[in-house]
Amino acid sequence: GGKTIAGTGTIDKKGNVGKIGGIQLKMVGAKRDGATWFLAPADNCSAVAGHVPDGLRDVKVATLDEAYRALVAIGKGQADDLPHCTA
Repeated sequence: GGKTIAGTGTIDKKGNVGKIGGIQLKMVGAKRDGATWFLAPADNCSAVAGHVPDGLRDVKVATLDEAYRALVAIGKGQADDLPHCTA
């Protein structure tokens, strides 16, 4: 797909994506390094909303399966319906 996608979060043995610290700095670093998409743990949405760097789109994920489906959708150019932390 030619897309640069970054993401963060913990993953437990059931495939749940968990909250992490420093997400705002991670988004800045991802944008600096060329990412245009950022997969963010759903539990971090309050820290993401209003802090996404210009040119970076966030995708809210709660499970590893959701993250995988988001990657596929972004790669196919079908990302319009993906959930976001921001409007």
